[in-house]
Amino acid sequence: MSDAKALHSLLNIALTTSANHYDFYLKAARAVETPQVKALLLVLSETEGDLIERIRGMMATGILEEIEEIAKAPHEDDPDPTPFGMDRTPFSASNPDTDPRLFACNRALEMEFKGYAFYKSVAGRAKSEVVRRLFEYFAHIKSLQIDKIRRVCSSF
Repeated sequence: MSDAKALHSLLNIALTTSANHYDFYLKAARAVETPQVKALLLVLSETEGDLIERIRGMMATGILEEIEEIAKAPHEDDPDPTPFGMDRTPFSASNPDTDPRLFACNRALEMEFKGYAFYKSVAGRAKSEVVRRLFEYFAHIKSLQIDKIRRVCSSF
């Protein structure tokens, strides 16, 4: 398989992953009643929508801008995958298993961390510097989403 075909195939995987996350966030936002959770899910769907458009743009025009962006970014630590509410007792008024806010936050956190880990894994195994940087860029976007989730959900 040529490098161009392999890159296009990898971009399709990234596009499918983001489309699945986008769909989940929109459906979940329609289903929840808590305003803060609805707002978080809508922001996350918007971020995924932006990523979908970037990936489509990369497929059409190339990936140079994103490659340059990640090359300039400082190295960041892996995000924290610890679910919210795990420090609470089962008798707490806000149990992560029954509190819809924490459930939604933890589900979003889990999805974004899986995406982050997937992109880091591809970047780590990439034989091509271009593919490595591209998937580091995708992991960086997921890391930013995880930070958003942590900021909003830590206020619950």
